Amino acid sequence: MIANARMYAVAAPVAQAWRDLFAYVGERAGVAWTYIEHAAPAPVSELWARPDCGCVFMCGFPYVSAGSRHRLLAAPVPSLPRYGGRPVYFTEFIVRDDAAFATLEQAVGGRLACMLPESNSGYNAPRHYLMTKATAGTGTLFRPTRAPTPTPRQVIDAVIGGEAEVGVVDSYLLDLLRLHEPALMARVRSVAVTPAAPIPPLVASPQAGDDTVARVRAVLLDLHRDAACAGWLAQVALSRFAPVEAPDYAVLARCASAADQAGFELTGTPADTGKEQRE
Repeated sequence: MIANARMYAVAAPVAQAWRDLFAYVGERAGVAWTYIEHAAPAPVSELWARPDCGCVFMCGFPYVSAGSRHRLLAAPVPSLPRYGGRPVYFTEFIVRDDAAFATLEQAVGGRLACMLPESNSGYNAPRHYLMTKATAGTGTLFRPTRAPTPTPRQVIDAVIGGEAEVGVVDSYLLDLLRLHEPALMARVRSVAVTPAAPIPPLVASPQAGDDTVARVRAVLLDLHRDAACAGWLAQVALSRFAPVEAPDYAVLARCASAADQAGFELTGTPADTGKEQRE
């Protein structure tokens, strides 16, 4: 079996902490797994499709929208106060620190860097949020970037590099970068935040046995009581792992369905902004 934290292995100290933490979890649970990297540009969907996942982060939107049979293990609870001690996260709309606009509304009509439609924080959540802010009948508010930005780092780089006026990124991932790469994060700022959504869980493949899943889950849920894990949890900015169930993620599918029914797209050619499309 394998373990992987690609979604949140955003800086070298964080990646090492995840490797060490997952090795400890496997040892405590009596499960032999290998930590693999599966780094970009390898599609993260290929990771989720593997039959040997033992402890892997999975985005909640593909988990619920594709009728996934992955076995839920637990979900992380970020330690910052804004998460309220719950297994939730947000999407932040980021702009360059020296951008001329102070609000998201002032950036409407510009280019928005986003991830693939399979992503909740990088696509589905911000699409639904913008739909709720738009005038009824509006099809979109932002234009796409010239080149795709399928990873959070590419979204951030597009904003810093001027290829996009706005980018959408997972708040927990950004908090990890604020902790471990403050110089990078000093180059961007947040101008809006979506409502809370259930955070990506740790999952095992559908083929994982009941006993294996139960033992791994029990260890994860007890980590915050284990003094040996305090340093690792601090490195990854978590207070604990919490139990989650499949219905917790149903809200993500409902948000996507609402945007689909409204015909609202995250990016396109805004017809109602009064701004001509710029190259």
